[in-house]
Amino acid sequence: MIPTQSIWLRLIAALFALTLVAAACGDDDPDEQPATDAPDTTSEPAATGDAEPADEEPDGESATDVAEPADDVAEPVDEEPAEAAEPADVGEITVGVLVPLTGELGEFGKIVADAIEFGVGEINAAGGTRCGTIRTVVADTGGDAETGIREATNMIESEGAVAVMGPTSGVMVALVDLAHREEVVIMSPYAGTINLNELGGNFVYRTVSSDLGDGAASGLWLSSRGYESVAFLIQNEESTISPAEVARDEVSGSGIEITDFIVYNPGQPSYQAELTTVLANNPDAIFLAGGQESGVTVIKEAVAGGFEGEWLFTADLAVPEIFDAVGAELINDKAFVEFADADPSLPEFIAFEERYDKAGDPFAPNSFDMITLVALSLEAADSCNGAGINSVIRGVAHSDGAEVSTFAEGRDILASGGAINYEGASGPLVFDESGTVSGAYTIQQAINGEWVNVEFYPASTFDG
Repeated sequence: MIPTQSIWLRLIAALFALTLVAAACGDDDPDEQPATDAPDTTSEPAATGDAEPADEEPDGESATDVAEPADDVAEPVDEEPAEAAEPADVGEITVGVLVPLTGELGEFGKIVADAIEFGVGEINAAGGTRCGTIRTVVADTGGDAETGIREATNMIESEGAVAVMGPTSGVMVALVDLAHREEVVIMSPYAGTINLNELGGNFVYRTVSSDLGDGAASGLWLSSRGYESVAFLIQNEESTISPAEVARDEVSGSGIEITDFIVYNPGQPSYQAELTTVLANNPDAIFLAGGQESGVTVIKEAVAGGFEGEWLFTADLAVPEIFDAVGAELINDKAFVEFADADPSLPEFIAFEERYDKAGDPFAPNSFDMITLVALSLEAADSCNGAGINSVIRGVAHSDGAEVSTFAEGRDILASGGAINYEGASGPLVFDESGTVSGAYTIQQAINGEWVNVEFYPASTFDG
């Protein structure tokens, strides 16, 4: 009897132990655990306010990867994990700012970089794009094409830039193949080179008109001054030769004598050889298309050689520093400068000027328009990359949609499913086949050591 009793006691003890184990395991009920974790997963995105734009992530990879496991875990939290993962993926999107901060065009590069940063500030203050807030990476080209290629490649491959903004003419042309190969949008506010008339239009855009427009504006001004003769002194670069040729045809067609058309190489210590011929023909005016370094030398030597006529400079000399470099007394009342400019009468420019105290700087409105167009294109595109921007930028810039002039206005309309037509601070932005817009031009005169507006040619002046 004792063995039997012992067996029964052991069985009873085992059953009691099993009961205790089962009770302890009941605390880890899998049906309750996701409900506890779900709030922790979604609380951080809710605080950032990025959950709604994240639903529109173009590639959809992160949203899909998170949403499907949520379906497997529990029905009540099906939507929340997808919103939770997205904000981390769209925190920032990078845009390159590739400008000449040093060299002859350094003053213009600084203007462009500052205006882009102002635009970025407005965009990010409005909440950023659906692809994230905009982060800029800035590099100095010094105006050199090889440096530009190296820096742009680094921006794209190492920094993940979806757009590169600000190249000058020579750098812009050198980047066309890179833009196509990497499918990254390249934009410039001042690259007027006529080479882009053939090369631009696909991933390659500019918010300024072609040098052909500069030439037409220069020719129109020279033809209106009542000169009998004009000499042309042109620095040996495509960006100065092409507008000069257009201006020459305009001037010659108006019956004015072209005494000389001399192309000179920059970097010389003196240009006496070129000026000897020009001054011997005693022109009423000299059209000087040159950089700041060569231009200063040409002006000083021409005046020293007895030239007393008027000047028309191209945009490279449209900087305040020229007065100190040359001596204001040599050019006051006698020198004029031509450059692409915004229409100051447009409400979009007036509104921009009220917000930005440097709005009147050359190419500042064009630069602001570049970054705003890119941001709005990210909003409208199906993907957060250069290909997405390229696919929609023309429609964002010009369509039958609602007219907008800021990122915030356009973003709200796009978010509600509407279409927009961006009216820029620099003027209407209608890209032709080459990715170029029509532009307006200003003529300024040197008066008391300052450049003062004396004539404005709206874009309509050159239509047709």
